[in-house]
Amino acid sequence: MPRGVELLRQDVFLVPRRGPGGQAVYDLAEVSLPQVRIPVLMAYRAPLFPADVRSTRERLLATSEALRLRDGTAERLPTVRVPMIVTDSASSSVIETCEREDVALVDQRGTFFLRSGSTFIRVQGREPSRRRPREPVFHGKGCRIVRTLLRFPGEALTVRALSERTQTSYAYAHGVVRHLVLEGYVEPVGKRSGVRLRAPVDLLRAWMASGEKTFVALDGFNAPSTTPESLAKGFQRLESQGVRAIFTLASALLPDERHVSGLPHGLYLTGSIDAAVDAFGLRRLMPHNFWVLRAEVSAETDAGGVFISPRVLPHGPGVALPQLAVDFHQSGGRGKEQAEELVRRFAQGLPIPEEVP
Repeated sequence: MPRGVELLRQDVFLVPRRGPGGQAVYDLAEVSLPQVRIPVLMAYRAPLFPADVRSTRERLLATSEALRLRDGTAERLPTVRVPMIVTDSASSSVIETCEREDVALVDQRGTFFLRSGSTFIRVQGREPSRRRPREPVFHGKGCRIVRTLLRFPGEALTVRALSERTQTSYAYAHGVVRHLVLEGYVEPVGKRSGVRLRAPVDLLRAWMASGEKTFVALDGFNAPSTTPESLAKGFQRLESQGVRAIFTLASALLPDERHVSGLPHGLYLTGSIDAAVDAFGLRRLMPHNFWVLRAEVSAETDAGGVFISPRVLPHGPGVALPQLAVDFHQSGGRGKEQAEELVRRFAQGLPIPEEVP
């Protein structure tokens, strides 16, 4: 903010609207100057284009008037508030449009524009933009980078190496890594050394809490037998047909990792579901004790997908521990308890960082 100017936030509220999300978020605030306080109603928009300014202004003015009428003569909202847009980085054309439409503007580069009565402030921001990258992190190709970082928690990796290992573009990998750095999960270790996981357990928990599922389809079956021998025979049948698959859920646990009982078995499958039905003798009966999962397309790979670093089990390959924890967390029932046990084991297996002098 310019010197002598403060933005005092007073309240946050939601307004129903049509379209994605179903609601808009607005902030009631005051711009505090040495001699006056100007009430404003703020909306965050990023990216922000000139064409968005007028429509946002109209919504803000309508909402401000609705609040004024609702509250009557209450001191908290005596007049219609100045519409203000907050964005990451405002272009010169956006600033000009805001001036023309009488819309106050603030961005993260230090830009500030406000005109109200005898008050006029216009500051052109020059700071580097701190816009948060828009690349998804816990689904799509972004999650390939997350899985790869969790697979090599103590290793410094350059963005170039990450993009190659995950078969993503350099620009895309850079956006995801930058997001993870801003969130504090990853730290730079030199211009040439790249980045390294700073908080691997926190990153895994954030992935679990995101609610993003690796699978896009889930089919429940009853398997007559889920012994290691039966699972091994079923997997061998799939292999003989050239069908790629990997175990998850209870099928991907080692005996000493099982923390609770009654857990469902599961398999990520890339081929025909009929192949899995025949291989494991699956029946469409209740109760379901075996799930066939279809991974999102970007995860059907060993380049940071569900096939990255498969664990060797007596009956076949299983997904890596972080993926297994996420799958259990999403499975419901007592799966979350099992997921917590796997997070604990993941933490115990992490390398101890070197002491920094």
